[in-house]
Amino acid sequence: MPNKQNVAAVEELKEKLSRSQLTLVGEYRGLTVGEMAEMRNAVRKTDAEVIVTKNTLTKIAAHEVGITGLDEFLGGPVAITLAYGDPVATAKALNDYLRNAKKAIPVRGGMLGTTRIAGTDLERVASTPSREQSIAMIMGGVNAPASRIVGALNGVMRNIAYILSQHAAGQGNAGSAAEA
Repeated sequence: MPNKQNVAAVEELKEKLSRSQLTLVGEYRGLTVGEMAEMRNAVRKTDAEVIVTKNTLTKIAAHEVGITGLDEFLGGPVAITLAYGDPVATAKALNDYLRNAKKAIPVRGGMLGTTRIAGTDLERVASTPSREQSIAMIMGGVNAPASRIVGALNGVMRNIAYILSQHAAGQGNAGSAAEA
């Protein structure tokens, strides 16, 4: 019979896992409390959190929300990073922290949306453009042809204006020469 604390912990984990866009499982063995706080602060800026929970409760919560890819990563002392906002921004923040950390902290793997990823995929996820950068690139591609058309039309209008001004200047000179 599960106790009330475990039931409440599973409910909280279910809520967090269902909201998470990126879920990463990594070891935290050897980290001091201060280093763990630094890692939490690094990802907190990206609407994410690092939690430490019991593996059994995490497996139960994951199965109840339909996530089956985490089981193989859960075992021993692990910390779970949950990204609620942009998963790429969280991956970049975590990757930067891990790269600058004094100790090697292995990432076992996790889930990106509904896709299972290996720990080695963190760098690949971190190197992808963020949502805002992707939108900017798409909009730049969409606007480029229109900008070229506008530039070409402006060039034609400029050439017509130049020809008309030269023609007017030429007729003005011809009329004054005829009068003289």
